[in-house]
Amino acid sequence: MCGSRNVAEPPVKPAHAHLPGLMDWAALLLLTVLWGSAFAFIKHGVETLPPGGLIFVRIALAAILLAGWALLRGHRLPALNDKRWLWFAGLGFFGNTLPFYLVSWGQQYIDSALAGILVATMPLATVAMAHVLVPGEHLTLRRLTGVFTGFAGVVLLLGPAALTDLGGADVWAQLGVVAAAVCYGINAILARLIPPTPPSVSGAGMLICGALFALPVGLFELAQAGPVAPTAWLAVIWLAAGPTALASVVLMQVAGTAGPNFLAIANYLTPIAAMITGVLIGETIGWHAVLALAVILTGVWLARKRAADPAR
Repeated sequence: MCGSRNVAEPPVKPAHAHLPGLMDWAALLLLTVLWGSAFAFIKHGVETLPPGGLIFVRIALAAILLAGWALLRGHRLPALNDKRWLWFAGLGFFGNTLPFYLVSWGQQYIDSALAGILVATMPLATVAMAHVLVPGEHLTLRRLTGVFTGFAGVVLLLGPAALTDLGGADVWAQLGVVAAAVCYGINAILARLIPPTPPSVSGAGMLICGALFALPVGLFELAQAGPVAPTAWLAVIWLAAGPTALASVVLMQVAGTAGPNFLAIANYLTPIAAMITGVLIGETIGWHAVLALAVILTGVWLARKRAADPAR
């Protein structure tokens, strides 16, 4: 597939990101809900599916769904000699394949609370890289204060006691999860700087490349796997359709219009979505979770509050 016939879905422009509006916040909240819902489905899926097999099926199915959606909208993937495939490869590797494997590997040795805290370092990496690489995403004291406040809220939400396991015998697993967070930051930067491309096309290209990277390990693990529960396949279908395919389109749109630092906020809001999901299925939350929510939202407000106009 090559070329493009439909301009109903405008390409992301490489200009400076605009001040986030209502649609950007709505898209960010949607992304948060999609990512927050993934944890429970992954936990169920890996009970009978090996992690590498789940990752490959998830990304490959999402690539098929998103490529089909782009085709229905009248778009075509670029020709194979188009330089955007290099961008798609980078997005697929740093946004899907590598961090998925790093988190899966790391969580074999560390608990989910510590992993969640370590992944939440993503905005710290993003704000530093964006300051250097992305026009208009300058590092300010207010933004830095907001990022650290949000991170403190995530630590409070997931349990400060998890930090007692920081370092020690499992330090390499912890560094692997931190590396995954850095990967997500790189992905946010690439999504902002990619040449003008409709989000559904860039998302499909990213997932196609991610599936190819995941193919060798995925096929090997699937060939060694035993019987897979039908509900595990249903979990993978949702992971592909929601937190991967749809989330990829939203991610490309938000990164392109509002910038990578705004997109990074989702890493602070995702634990909140996971917490709310737990409440809906009957779990209870303590006072510390409510306090953590207030701290996270304060950090978000500080990070996104517009500085006073010097001219005034």
